[in-house]
Order: sequence, then structure tokens, then C-alpha cells
Amino acid sequence: MDNMPEQSEPLVSIITPSFNQGKFIERTLLSVKDQVYSNIEHIVIDGGSTDNTLRILERYEGSYNLRWLSEPDRGMYQAINKGLAQAKGTILAYLNSDDLYLPWAITSAVEYFKVHPEVDMLYGDLVKLTENGELRLLFSPPFDPEYVRRVGFLPQPTVFWRYSLYNEIGGFKEELKFIADCDYWMRAAKDHKVGKTNEFLAVERDHPEAKRFTGTAELNRELISVRREHSAGGRVSGFLIEAWHRLKAFIAVRCLMTKFLFKYYTGYIKPGSCWSNILSRDAFRLTSLPKLLLTFAPGLSRKNPMKVKLTLDELMEKESL
Repeated sequence: MDNMPEQSEPLVSIITPSFNQGKFIERTLLSVKDQVYSNIEHIVIDGGSTDNTLRILERYEGSYNLRWLSEPDRGMYQAINKGLAQAKGTILAYLNSDDLYLPWAITSAVEYFKVHPEVDMLYGDLVKLTENGELRLLFSPPFDPEYVRRVGFLPQPTVFWRYSLYNEIGGFKEELKFIADCDYWMRAAKDHKVGKTNEFLAVERDHPEAKRFTGTAELNRELISVRREHSAGGRVSGFLIEAWHRLKAFIAVRCLMTKFLFKYYTGYIKPGSCWSNILSRDAFRLTSLPKLLLTFAPGLSRKNPMKVKLTLDELMEKESL
């Protein structure tokens, strides 16, 4: 497959699968349209929505480099593959129609790829938007292929990869309904280097209609099957390896959180340094120190109550970047 050559400002292709997400998709479109980085194409593949999605897409046609199509499909991963087949960029990503990029996300990804030419896929840290509108910070450990194969996940909205990787391993497995992204990260890690940038890149929205909440049992079955395919080891040895990787990830995340809090409380923030974009927000505030300290407790690690006293609108502001 031919593709555009590398440029000083490479084209970045963002694929958004969509189906009846009219209540969320406008904010998603705006998060791409309002990126600091400008050399972007946004390809929306809609599965034949019957709500107001298409009217919203029509409204944004011509306002930025957006193109879309709407037709029945066999699910989100077929939609993503349709978009990838049309993509012209040298850097690729997909953003679900209920999630958002932070204004600096694509700039950060492009710069990381420039500084790390050996890396073919990257991810960053994630902001979680809860149902009641609270923002919470979720830190990810440095990449460990065994951790991802056995127990961990990459924060999907923050993942970017080079076209050359897609050219080599192809698209997502359409027979999977829920975790073809996890399978893709595992396939990529077999022969390609995956890197992690310590920057918050995206906002993931929690709501009852999200796929990860509507098919939990089938999702878990798929996940077990995919992990068995990509990992090896007997029952006992597998359990011990999983426990070891969970411990390593727990320690790594707490180290990152400590570093983040040091920067927050000391104001030691250099432009371009770790988490500088979010920490430099004028309105950025964290919850009280006692509540922050609870974040470090093992029993609360999954809930991660590092709450941000910042509205979504304030977080998405572009002006001061």
C-alpha cells in the first residue's frame, strides 16, 4: 500500500466510528477541529445512524478537514478498518464518538514520534469524565508487553501509531466485538517498539451506553481468549507472572503520581516537560491533599480518586497553549 512520505509536519489521520451518538459526537468533532496541530484529516465512519448524528456531520463539513460516510456495517472495528483504508496520513489513530482529544494531543504525539524514530506506537495518560461531570486523572505505567498481554490495558483514546505499522500488521480483527484494540496492541508489540509519553492526551467519557458497560460478560470472554492467544505459561506460573506485573505497574504508577504531585505543588513546570500542558492550565486544581493521598492506597488503585477541580470546558480551552 502506498502512502504519503514523511514531512516536517506529517499528516495525522483520525478515524471515528459512530452509530447513534448524536448526543456526544459534536463535542468529539470539536476536539479534533480545535487541535493546536493543523495537518489533520478526520474520517468519520457512521453505521447508518437514525438520530441527529448525520445532521451534525453535515453542519461541520467544510469547517475543517472532515469527511464522512454513513452506511450499515458489522460493528465498530469494521468501521475503523474502513476509515484506515481511506487514510492518507503517516500517523494514525482512532477516537470513539463519545471521547475527546485534549487540545495539545496531536502535537504531543507528533513531537514524540519525531524525537523517538524507533517507536511505532505510543500512548499517554488519560482523563476520565464521569457520569456526574467529574474529571479524574488516570496514569498509565511505562510499556511492558507482558503486562498488556496478561493483565493490563493501554488507554485506547491516547494511542497513536505509524502508518508503516498498519501497513505491516493490517487492521483490526472484525470478528471481535469488544477488545480488538487490545488484540491490536499485542500484535503490534510483537515486532515493534511501543512508547509512552507522560502527558495527558485524551478524555474518555463514562456513560451507561458505552460498549465496555453494555456487554461485560462477552467482553470478558473475548479478553480471556485473546490473552490466551498472546501469552504462554501454566496455571501456577501464569498466576505468579500476573501478580508480578501487577505489582510492577502499581509501583510505576505511584512513582508517576508522586512526580506529578511534586510538579503541581512546587510549580516546577517547564514548557514541554512531563504533563506541562495540563499543569499549566490557569484553572487547574486538584482535590484536597488528604483525598490525594488516598489515591496511593492499594485498595483504591482501581478507582483512582485523583479528582480535578476543573470543568471540561476549562480543560478543553486552547487559547493559553
